[in-house]
Amino acid sequence: MRSETEQMRSLEIIDQEARRLTHLVENLLHFSRSERQIARLSPAPTALAQLVRQTVEAFTPLAAARGVALATELHDGLVAPVDADALRQMLLNLLDNAVKYGSEEQTITVGLRASERGRRARIWVDDQGPGIPAADRERIWDRFWRLERDRGSAVAGTGIGLSVVRELVALHDGRVWAEDAPGRGARFVIDLPLMPQAEDAPEGEHERADAGVTA
Repeated sequence: MRSETEQMRSLEIIDQEARRLTHLVENLLHFSRSERQIARLSPAPTALAQLVRQTVEAFTPLAAARGVALATELHDGLVAPVDADALRQMLLNLLDNAVKYGSEEQTITVGLRASERGRRARIWVDDQGPGIPAADRERIWDRFWRLERDRGSAVAGTGIGLSVVRELVALHDGRVWAEDAPGRGARFVIDLPLMPQAEDAPEGEHERADAGVTA
């Protein structure tokens, strides 16, 4: 008979693998729809901080299994016309990418704030890895393309995660890019239009680093 601790650990592994498979299936479904040019969204006014926070919390077990901590710096009160499932998929892809290619035992930070006088929202994911060379920052969005340093590595993946992010962002009339993170590592930025007067939405006040979401 296995001990209760061993049984709990087995259940945790099953849960983590189920989350990974769900994430993989969602990427492959979008890839298939995109290939057939039938990708459709159902945008609705969405409280961005709440959705980002929930997504980070859902990803925490997968990050913890790799010894990675998660933190957030979220500006509440921002509402955007987005497809919630699509935005969740974008964030999960960026988080998964940060875990795979960042350093071990790093802290990944997810941020949200308004930009352009409150007309747009900017969501970013910072890792503490080696960063992305400036010459490669456009090509990383191509399907199945990998950085030279990662070719032949043991990092598993479908090669479509960042491509899916770019396509979903475009369907929201948004922009996405990679740049250097403050200090070290890579920062991936999603820029989306906000609802008019989104700063007046009654969700709350500015939330500083949400240290409660850690692994």
